[in-house]
Amino acid sequence: MGNLGRVLLLLGVILLVGAGTLLAKSVIDINQLHAVAITNRSSGFFNPSSQVLLTTGLSLASGILLGLALSLLARARRPVQSQDATPDRDR
Repeated sequence: MGNLGRVLLLLGVILLVGAGTLLAKSVIDINQLHAVAITNRSSGFFNPSSQVLLTTGLSLASGILLGLALSLLARARRPVQSQDATPDRDR
């Protein structure tokens, strides 16, 4: 489980960086659209809502993967208790 956790952690970080990059690009595109709308020339620019949805999806996936990876890594670091040891119930 340690290797799976590390792979998921790496994939989650990569998706998080990608989502941050797309978010920055979406902010720039929305600012451009706003500037064009103010001048009342709204042709020639695309609708960035699909990129906003993609950014949201990547952020959600990276959050899920990072949470899963951290839980797997924390579980892999716990000491394993022996099954042969019987607890003292006399005390």
